[in-house]
Amino acid sequence: MIEAFEKQTVRQAEAKVIAEHPQGSLMKKAAGEVSDTTVEFLLARGAKVAETRILGLVGGGDNGGDCLYALSYLAKLGYPCLALILSDNPHEKALAAAKKAEVTIEQIDLTGSARQISRLAARRARVAGVWIDGLVGTGVNGKLREPLAQVATELTRLYESGRSKVLRVAIDIPSGIFTDDGRLPGPFLGADVTVTMGGRKSSSLLPPAAYQFGQVRLVDLGLQMKEPRLARLQAADVGALWPVPGPEDHKYTRGVVQVVAGSAAFPLTGVLCVEGAGRAGAGMVRYVGPEDAAFAILSRFPEAVSGAGKHQCLLVGPGVDPKDSARVREALNQAVQAATSGIPLVLDAGAIDLYPQIISQIPGGTLTHRTILTPHAGEAARLLSTLGAGGGRGGVSRAEVEASPAAWVQYLADKTGATVLLKGAVTLIASAEGTMFSQAGAPYWTGTAGSGDVLAGIVGAVLAQHQARAEQTGHQLSPSQVSAAVASAAWVHARAARKAAGLPFSCSQPDSVNNLGAPVVATDIARQVPGAIAYALEQARAV
Repeated sequence: MIEAFEKQTVRQAEAKVIAEHPQGSLMKKAAGEVSDTTVEFLLARGAKVAETRILGLVGGGDNGGDCLYALSYLAKLGYPCLALILSDNPHEKALAAAKKAEVTIEQIDLTGSARQISRLAARRARVAGVWIDGLVGTGVNGKLREPLAQVATELTRLYESGRSKVLRVAIDIPSGIFTDDGRLPGPFLGADVTVTMGGRKSSSLLPPAAYQFGQVRLVDLGLQMKEPRLARLQAADVGALWPVPGPEDHKYTRGVVQVVAGSAAFPLTGVLCVEGAGRAGAGMVRYVGPEDAAFAILSRFPEAVSGAGKHQCLLVGPGVDPKDSARVREALNQAVQAATSGIPLVLDAGAIDLYPQIISQIPGGTLTHRTILTPHAGEAARLLSTLGAGGGRGGVSRAEVEASPAAWVQYLADKTGATVLLKGAVTLIASAEGTMFSQAGAPYWTGTAGSGDVLAGIVGAVLAQHQARAEQTGHQLSPSQVSAAVASAAWVHARAARKAAGLPFSCSQPDSVNNLGAPVVATDIARQVPGAIAYALEQARAV
């Protein structure tokens, strides 16, 4: 499991460790990791040492010191290195080490205009093959100040223009990314690889900031920190969590999912939900929908059963036309019954808009963690607006949700009492208590019609299986169990999409621009679900 922490938590733990070690030893260790990582990436690119100029963007404080020591190590290996000093107070010992290693030192006159300084930085950056970002670290809050803000803006413009095929290496955290919730409130300098110190920072797992970290390498400093509030499941975690049937299990004890989906306007929507649930291991999938749709679904997935019956998880919403009053009433009645009985309830697509009507019929007027809301950003914005978020601004827009998804998904969880899965390139799972999960790894091809229906089916299946076990032992699923189960479903969906796109199940780093896979449709994803689960189980056994 990848764990991530708020900046202040890491800094406090670091301070204790630094006090126990010889002065400068941890900085040199961090710098060595930056140097080694840079060399590793350059070798992978086939770059020649003498021809690869390395530019260090050096600020004050520890990050600047890390950068200077890293440049000194790289210079000793034969790389031509330039330290562009953008601080009046660079780290003295590290600067001395860089000079001794014959790193070229250029001190910038900070009394000049930000525009002049940024243009000078861009000229130096344009001829470099590597930029090492040691401008600022986690000790800064808010936004980058001038002239660093203009420098970051100018270098980002240079990088995005494509005129510079550069390797960007960030030390600890990309400069300008100072929030703990993933927001990007001002200029920043993205990275291809981030060498982070002591503990992974929460912004590296939370969008949109997470997209700017590139591959993350963690330098273990032996920090002692409490249980994280943010985590990401990996293959072995999912394999350990996934329910596996035993010799005494049968279709009823393995978990039954009931799917209420489809309408006259969208008759076949339930197909993908049913297939996703069935391929994710549910003992039985029941379909409740229009007769014509039921015939089509059974023709495609004959293992399904048409009609309502006993179940351990109810999935409601995909393809339920709000204009079809009969279908809306059926969806509403079943959702209220499930929420009242306490079994897991997945509200997807059209059912999310039924939230006010559902809670109006539930004793206490609130959901529990056993109800799962699965909105995308647009659906989340509508629900937030219904809940009164945004106040006099007329509600919350999709753009606002996409700019700060972690804050809004937690708001929804706290306000509704439900477990909320906010879909996106990075999918977030939050509940009113416990750890937030951030799951990624799906190729961008995954954003296709019906993909969310497959995901809803997988969520329904894994919850039904956990609920079946809980019923056998007389227990109720806890908030942490539900959140982890939903996160494991998101992992399976992402890995199934990878395989469908022609990529490997494993995803240790972001896919390169030359290895993005191929287009997929939702049925391709559903067919790869069993393989993704098998891969997770294999990885769990290997641990």
